[in-house]
Amino acid sequence: MALDGLAVIYAMGLLIFGALNTLSTKLTFQMTSRDLTGAVVTFQKPWFGVYRMFQGMSIVMLLHFGIEFWNRKKRQGLQPDLVEPLNKGGAPPAPAPLRSYLVVIVPSAFDLFGTVCTYVGLFYNSPSIWQMFRGAMVIFATFFTVVILKRKLSPCRMFGIFLVIVALAAVGASNLLAEQPSGQEVPMSLRLFGMGMILLGMFLQGGQVVVEELLMKDLNAPPLLVVGMEGVWGCILMMAIVFPIVGRIPGPDYGGCQESLENDFAMVENSQELQSVIVIYLISVFTFNIAGMMVTYQLSAVHRTLLEASRTAVIWGIDLGIHAYMPDSSFGEAWNKWSYLQLAGFALLVIGQATYGEMLTWGFRTSKPAAKVMATPSQMKSPTGQLQLGVDLPEDEDTGKGCEVTMVQEES
Repeated sequence: MALDGLAVIYAMGLLIFGALNTLSTKLTFQMTSRDLTGAVVTFQKPWFGVYRMFQGMSIVMLLHFGIEFWNRKKRQGLQPDLVEPLNKGGAPPAPAPLRSYLVVIVPSAFDLFGTVCTYVGLFYNSPSIWQMFRGAMVIFATFFTVVILKRKLSPCRMFGIFLVIVALAAVGASNLLAEQPSGQEVPMSLRLFGMGMILLGMFLQGGQVVVEELLMKDLNAPPLLVVGMEGVWGCILMMAIVFPIVGRIPGPDYGGCQESLENDFAMVENSQELQSVIVIYLISVFTFNIAGMMVTYQLSAVHRTLLEASRTAVIWGIDLGIHAYMPDSSFGEAWNKWSYLQLAGFALLVIGQATYGEMLTWGFRTSKPAAKVMATPSQMKSPTGQLQLGVDLPEDEDTGKGCEVTMVQEES
């Protein structure tokens, strides 16, 4: 198949499965099931949600080991280059060093706590607000890059960050002022708390980006290894440290703790609908990471920015459609007079991200030629973040290299 055709498939995969990640996560947190006490309660389990996310990411290791296997055969001259799209027809890369598998534990810890914060924010806000607020990643990632890595920010990028801040303020104001649908009321204080938690999560994941660069820039770790091992280490940290701790901290869950893993599994076991949504999410996270990696590899910063904006628009459109056709449903989002402010904030967010990426320059001095930004495909280099939001961070003046963040996880 022609490269252009493959690029379209990857882009559609990023768009479809990215939206599915967000919507299925929100759906999970709104579903109910019977817990160990026999009561039917809502499955608002942020720690289990993060564990589920890491499970989906860890599946990527299967593809990584498959590529490592075929590269080994290629080096031995026993197999054709079956992964030529990743090798660009050149010699297959050497195996990733063992330390590449180990150091990923540090950014995985940042990812763990950052994702928990964003999931708590999703409890009290719509998926569209949650997705738009994740645009704050560019602010915090750049902050850490400038403060810790001592890189300079061009005037164009500074103006882009200003536009993103104004856009988030507009989106947040629309969220606080909007009337809540009957039966779905969330107090303003909780919506404000939720938006603060999303921003805190983006702050932690912005730190994750810089940690990845500090730890992994000299290791040449493949993107699949970074994503997959973050998932593996995340699962280990959750089971060995996090769940034992939150299972002993006083809270509202079964047994008087913050979150009971035993109760989490029981609620999943008691609801086939919940099981189905979780399986869909695991498949979606895996597919999203692969599609995101290939989009980052083959397309330019322009395409990534447009895809991220399209993903947000799809999520918002689906939410509005659900409410329009099923107004009594607990899912979906209503259009109201303040939605116009949210729409204006969303448009400004896209413009701000495009300005930060120096696709729109407004006459400012930029840090790199416009032709490079507009047309050059990204390179597969570590660190990769999580392949979700295309952000080209300020370059190191000594090396001319920047950390290309393509934050995917979901997802976060």
